Amino acid sequence: MSDFSREELNLICLYDPGNLSGLLYELRDMEKVLMPDEKELRSLTAGVIRKLEKMTPEEYSRLSDMMIPPFGAFHFDENTLCETGE
Repeated sequence: MSDFSREELNLICLYDPGNLSGLLYELRDMEKVLMPDEKELRSLTAGVIRKLEKMTPEEYSRLSDMMIPPFGAFHFDENTLCETGE
């Protein structure tokens, strides 16, 4: 599986509909509307697409599972959220 930078993972998270082919579609669609001065984003997107095109659906699934925390992973009780340090 290709290694993705933090910026690449952020881009994937923003456009990922939940499957590899959908993600590739969304990224290519987004590329079409980039302005000429958005060279850095265009380059980042092209690199992500190249890496994703080399992945199998199984590799994508492992990547997706790695990025999405298990249900309830961010559960806090009332005391944790309202802690004032007093």
